[in-house]
Amino acid sequence: MRWLMRVDTAVPVAGLVTFLLVFGVFGGPTDPAPAARWVGLGVLIGPALMVYAHRVAAVWAAVLGAVLWTPLAGSPGTVFATWGYAVVAILVSRLDRPPPPLPVPHRKPPPPYALPHVAAPAEVTGFALLLVAAAGVVWVAVDDAAVPWLAGTICAFSLGCALLARAVRHQSALRRLFTVPQPVHSVRAVEQEGHVHVLLPAEDGRTALEFAFDVAEPEPRHDEDDVHTEAAVLYGDPIPGSWCALEVDRRLHVPVGPVGEVVEVPYDVVEGLPREIEDDEEQLVDPDALRPADRDAGAFVPREHRISPQRAWTATIAIGLGAALALTEVAHLAGLPPGGLIVVAAVAAAAGFEFGWRSQLRPRLRWHAGGVAAVGFRGLSREPWATDSAVVHDDEGTVVLTAGEAVLNVPVPPPWPARSQQRTADQLVAALRDTRIRALALSPLPPPPYIETPRRPLLLLTLWAATVAVTTLIVR
Repeated sequence: MRWLMRVDTAVPVAGLVTFLLVFGVFGGPTDPAPAARWVGLGVLIGPALMVYAHRVAAVWAAVLGAVLWTPLAGSPGTVFATWGYAVVAILVSRLDRPPPPLPVPHRKPPPPYALPHVAAPAEVTGFALLLVAAAGVVWVAVDDAAVPWLAGTICAFSLGCALLARAVRHQSALRRLFTVPQPVHSVRAVEQEGHVHVLLPAEDGRTALEFAFDVAEPEPRHDEDDVHTEAAVLYGDPIPGSWCALEVDRRLHVPVGPVGEVVEVPYDVVEGLPREIEDDEEQLVDPDALRPADRDAGAFVPREHRISPQRAWTATIAIGLGAALALTEVAHLAGLPPGGLIVVAAVAAAAGFEFGWRSQLRPRLRWHAGGVAAVGFRGLSREPWATDSAVVHDDEGTVVLTAGEAVLNVPVPPPWPARSQQRTADQLVAALRDTRIRALALSPLPPPPYIETPRRPLLLLTLWAATVAVTTLIVR
């Protein structure tokens, strides 16, 4: 579910809000033609799909959608909502701006023997979606009953255009890599089958940027048992999404994809490898992050972490109500009778509240020196501490805990409201590491703390029923 945390998701969220405002509050388009509602719906959904493939293409689609909705609007609120949607898409697209040039030498990479054809899956899928969209237009032209499929046709066309734009961008980036002077870096690299692994040491030699990208060469130069780093020259910016070429001992590695995730790792300048970190060094406790209650707690006193109730209930209600309103409004546009709308609202609200229950309200973590016990999205887990247990957080609202044979992902969003007693990610990591250190010094140890999967509260069922009633009253 980590894709939900991506900044691109702001565009689908803005699209959902715009859809609910335009069709649920402001009454939709003023044009009485049946096609107007479905075209209007399609241009609202299109940018939400396109942003994951090509942000700038999503901006164009959102702006064109706002232009289309302006004459169709029955109130100024519709105009503001659709143009606000376009503004969100524009703000997200600004993240694609290239960084300023690095203060390093620039020169062109050696010319390759041939450039590979990249982004073929996006290209093929894009053309296929355009053919589907063309077939949809023909169908609507010959059959009046197919008018509701205009929304799907527009979505297929929009996503197809975004995928083709993505393919063109990748292909042009590859050509530009070898025709324009690029930043030059001295790196250490490992040549492997189909990709290269790169380490870019920092100036102080204590850390290095670690990343990888796919290359055109299908065969590695070394056997798998002989993998080691070699001095190499990197052409390009070592940032996620950029295109780089690598030259190792006059062997040029031509990329077939952009740079993936870039992480900073400790570096061993003598070996030219990431420095091995001892478990005790990696799992040190930050004394400033350790709360007094955790510092003074007994080794065998169970402690618990949960998302603050106010935040969890607010998020659950937003998910359930938003799902019910969105899908019921779509069903209303499709012409379902009142009984069908009630069924759609009930099913959508149930799915939304169940997701909120499993992702927000139910997750909890309990621990003491004997081990950890957690209830997560799927079920329950109890594990003792081990010498190789580790606790880290990924700066995206998740603490990753390895204990025994389990890897637990504990949701730790920022506490809200600020006065809530929920721990921050740093505080939870410090508390867990402190308990782990104490556990390794004690013997014998009790089993992990007892925890049971909570039942769904009556309030959740009440909110579901209220959501169905409110949705049915709104969407009429």
